[in-house]
Order: sequence, then C-alpha cells, then structure tokens
Amino acid sequence: MRFWLLMGPASVAAGGVLAGTATGALAASVAASGEAFKVSADRLTGSGFTALPGMNVDPKTGARHPVVVVTAREAELSDLCVSVLVKTPVGPVTVLIGAGTEEPVKASGLVVDSDQLHGDIHFGDVLARAEGGSSGGFMAQTARVTVHHPRFTGWQGTAGSFHLSGLSMRVKPGDHECF
Repeated sequence: MRFWLLMGPASVAAGGVLAGTATGALAASVAASGEAFKVSADRLTGSGFTALPGMNVDPKTGARHPVVVVTAREAELSDLCVSVLVKTPVGPVTVLIGAGTEEPVKASGLVVDSDQLHGDIHFGDVLARAEGGSSGGFMAQTARVTVHHPRFTGWQGTAGSFHLSGLSMRVKPGDHECF
C-alpha cells in the first residue's frame, strides 16, 4: 500500500514533465540515479553524429562508468521504448515509456552516455581517428546514420528538444525492460 501511495504522486509529476517534453516545451534530460536505462526502437535515423570516449559519474555514489558519448544534431526514432528498472523495498518496478508508433519521435541536440549498443548500422560520410595523449581514445563523426533495431544501454541522456508522438508511460511491478 505504501508503494502505491508514493508512486501515485510521482507518476502524476512524471506525466506532467513528459507532457511538456513531448510537446517540445521542455528540454529533456534522463538520468536514473546510478541505474542504467534501456532504449530500443525499430529504426533510428539522424544527422551530425559524433562518438567520443567518456566517463559517466554517478553524483550520489561517485561510481564511474566508462561510456561512449554519442551526440546527434537531429535524430528520429520509430517505435521507441525506454525503460528504467527501479529497485524498491517491495521489489523491482519498471518505468516504461513508449512513443513513435505512428509518427517518429524527433530529437535535436541529443547527447547520450552509452556503454552498450547493438543494431544494424549504416554510416554515411564517416571520419574516424585515434586520439593521442596519455589516455588514448578515438573520435568518430558521420554526416548521416541509420540504425535498424537499435538497442542500447545509457547512463544519462539530454536533448535540446524532444517531440514524442503517441506518448505512453506505464509503471509496472517486476522486470519488464525494453530488452
């Protein structure tokens, strides 16, 4: 009972934020308090992509996660699923967000810290190079990219704007992640 008393107001607040984000009225930022979130889609297309090595640091615990920081000037995702598995005193709970089944989700100024990516990828106009220095690394840029069936795990994400068509949000007891 306590769980639902806490989740009710939290769901209403999250719904208001999601509504503002879906219409592009609010900039979007996703961080799951040290927990990774999962994203899947049928297809991702976009322009102005870069990928650089980075480190995501949890502000609460200081835990460090090596990531690839992926940025996109513009991106579209069809049949988007975002999930966060939250550990609670009464067991795991999954927050699920879906959008883009009829019209693609559109984002601009997208930045995602990711440590895992799967999919069938086609790049156009690619520039890649190894970066020197004591830590080493790499940098990759592409003018256009298409990813069929993308699946990635992220630690943080931001966007200058998001348009989420056909938005739905659910809170489900148990593990019901996107993949």
